[in-house]
Amino acid sequence: MTVVAPPRLRRSAAARFVRNREALLGLIVLVVIVGISVLAPWLAPHDPNAGDPENVLNPIGAAGHLLGTDDQGRDVLSRLLYGGRGALVVATVAVAIATVIGTLLGLAGAFAGRRTSGVLMRVIDLLFAFPVILVALSLAAIVQPGPGVLIGTVIFGAVPYVTRIVFAEAKIEREKDYVEAARSLGASEPAILLTEVLPNLVSSVVIYGTSLVGINIVFTASLSALGLGIQPPNPDWGRMISEGAKVLVTGSPGVATFPAVAILLVALAFNWLGDGLRDVLNP
Repeated sequence: MTVVAPPRLRRSAAARFVRNREALLGLIVLVVIVGISVLAPWLAPHDPNAGDPENVLNPIGAAGHLLGTDDQGRDVLSRLLYGGRGALVVATVAVAIATVIGTLLGLAGAFAGRRTSGVLMRVIDLLFAFPVILVALSLAAIVQPGPGVLIGTVIFGAVPYVTRIVFAEAKIEREKDYVEAARSLGASEPAILLTEVLPNLVSSVVIYGTSLVGINIVFTASLSALGLGIQPPNPDWGRMISEGAKVLVTGSPGVATFPAVAILLVALAFNWLGDGLRDVLNP
């Protein structure tokens, strides 16, 4: 039987979220940035990949180019609007997959036998020790650099963290009375995991997953800046920073600054949203 929270509890949860100004601001920022990214084809004033050799490194506010142009004469504003698409999709999809995998591994480790649990956790410890950047370089050498490399690298790096968190909390839940009651009623271990323990871990997983997205927005941007992510001429915030860094000394700081500010805002917004969800889900 599905238990539905009374309207009063739902209203109090919403009130707690609204009272958290940082969380509300984070949600607003994310809605705005996601909306802009989705509507980029209609909002962008120029083709993001179209260069203009006669208008290279135009300053901010130049005619027809609100945020100026880069070293190839491409409109910075248009590339900024399109660049958020790859960053948001890659980080969100990768963290979602890593969260599912890590949750399953953590639950399995908490409820498996001592020997199996020990082996699983030692493997997770090995993954912690393995440099994630080497994974990105290895994937780029095996397959063509692109979104797949970013997603694979984020999954590899995030799974151990999610597994450890779920494992620790599932071990605590395993000792509680409701689990023993379910066993005494004849429930199988898979049933106890999925219907009794997992619902009590959802809040922690959602909160941590939200924060992970913000962290990996920054991480995937750094990989793209190294040439391991989305390839030119497609716009990407990380690559825009890398390209803009070359022209900082020429008096065109906006080429790198604007995408850097966008990444900072998105990362902060996800962390603020995670704080708000913690207040709502774990009052």
